[in-house]
Amino acid sequence: MGPLVRRFRVLMMGAIALGISLMLAQGMSLDRPHSAAVAQGNPSPPLLAASLPMVTGNFEDPQGRFQIGIFDGYSVSSAGGSPVFQAADGSLAYTVAVTPAPPAESPEAALVVAAEDTFGAGEGYVASDVQPIPGGGVRINWSGRLSQGAAPPQAISGKIFARQRDAEVFLLLVAATDSAEAQLSDAIIALGGTLIVP
Repeated sequence: MGPLVRRFRVLMMGAIALGISLMLAQGMSLDRPHSAAVAQGNPSPPLLAASLPMVTGNFEDPQGRFQIGIFDGYSVSSAGGSPVFQAADGSLAYTVAVTPAPPAESPEAALVVAAEDTFGAGEGYVASDVQPIPGGGVRINWSGRLSQGAAPPQAISGKIFARQRDAEVFLLLVAATDSAEAQLSDAIIALGGTLIVP
């Protein structure tokens, strides 16, 4: 397992332990409603972002181009020839797309163009911040609107890791609704550590 996955697991275990501590502390104050903390009017502890599930499976591209981890409990489907992995409640999803590298002024510009060509026509995709990532490639922050059936569109946001290998660009995209937005950074780092391109 990569060091990022190990680091992510350690962080998640710490977050779970902190969450349990906070729940136990809240339970104790419920037993003593007139405790000093309540009497002093201290603010309640901040809510923690829900933790991500562990990576428990592995998806292998049928064409042998890549492998990526699957979060526990996520469904796997396909859209436009790419796999789509989605949480049961639809709050977080991710995909890996592979596309030919477009001509551009620089390698970074080619990665941004590849992401826009691949995802720009869907869900009101608008790219914002673009940053280089260690080992080559870029991270692209983006936003959009998700339309599902007759329901009104809802805001979504996401991140993309884009990297070129030979003549192809590999795009790992993670998208989240407002309820899972706090998980985006952890999700793309964890998944980026499981993405293997032979």
